[in-house]
Amino acid sequence: MTAEGNVQREKEWLAEQVRLAASLTDRDRIRILRDLLRTAAAIRAAKTPEERAREDDVRRALERDPGLARYGELESLIAEYARPPGP
Repeated sequence: MTAEGNVQREKEWLAEQVRLAASLTDRDRIRILRDLLRTAAAIRAAKTPEERAREDDVRRALERDPGLARYGELESLIAEYARPPGP
């Protein structure tokens, strides 16, 4: 498969995920977010202080470097796929 085909497949997958997410109820969203927070807390608790410090360094670097801009571009792309098709 070509890189272009991979990109198209990823776009289609992302659009489908956005459609599925749009059908969730607020109760579903809250349940999912709470589950994610519990999972993240458990993962973080299982790491050594050195691992946590390294992750914090990476997070700070992404906040001040191009990573944040790239994340913003991803958010825009997701919003674009969330819009219903039309003229």
